[in-house]
Amino acid sequence: MMRIIGIILLAMVSLRSDTISADSLFALGNRYFSIEKYDYALDAYSAILEEVEHPDLYFNIGNTFYRLGYIGKAVWAYEKGLQFLPRHKDLNYNLDIVNTRVQDRIKVPQGYFFIEWYSSLKNKYTLQDLIVWGGLMVLLFALAGFFKEFGILDMVFAGRTQVFFLILTVVFHGLVLDKYWELSDREEGVVVSPVVNVRSAPVDRDEKVIFRIHEGLKVDIAQSQPGWFEIILLDGKKGWIPYKSLLKL
Repeated sequence: MMRIIGIILLAMVSLRSDTISADSLFALGNRYFSIEKYDYALDAYSAILEEVEHPDLYFNIGNTFYRLGYIGKAVWAYEKGLQFLPRHKDLNYNLDIVNTRVQDRIKVPQGYFFIEWYSSLKNKYTLQDLIVWGGLMVLLFALAGFFKEFGILDMVFAGRTQVFFLILTVVFHGLVLDKYWELSDREEGVVVSPVVNVRSAPVDRDEKVIFRIHEGLKVDIAQSQPGWFEIILLDGKKGWIPYKSLLKL
């Protein structure tokens, strides 16, 4: 608490302002990060999160967690940033780096090429991006029909163009629905405790431990009870972990 108060006072003095904007706190956090005062940098960035979320903010928070040795929380921050901008190169790059420090490696069987391509395309865009692309395809389809109707373009070329944009319209609207259902039905989280015992039931007894996982592992959340999450791993294993050992995405 005293550290947060110190940050606010320092910002007010250095910026000679009656109010502290998110940009001011962000710059202050960057200054602390540059002089390796990572705890102070994290406090400044965290204060911004109370008002606004941004991929660059999560990028810096992830970097700060990584420098502090919190691998799980670094993964969480990078993943949160990618929810806002999945194509953020620096977030993806740093997430790949920090994932090499994650102890649990779960191999998922390769799917068919089309399924892999479809999943990759869907994961590169937010729901809002896909809605915009879907609307654009509808517009281009309508324009192709207009050009065909009034003879502005060659009939054959305009017809083929219209079919092309019709296919893209169907694809992008399918992606919109799939993305919406995924966001509505799926809840994920990242393990942030160094080592977590996964139990067969939400009971803190040793005989209930069925396997262990480590910080940085991304999991699906099946359900929750007071103090507990039931999680599912990529390979289908599932069990219960304490609430405090995971941060929801």
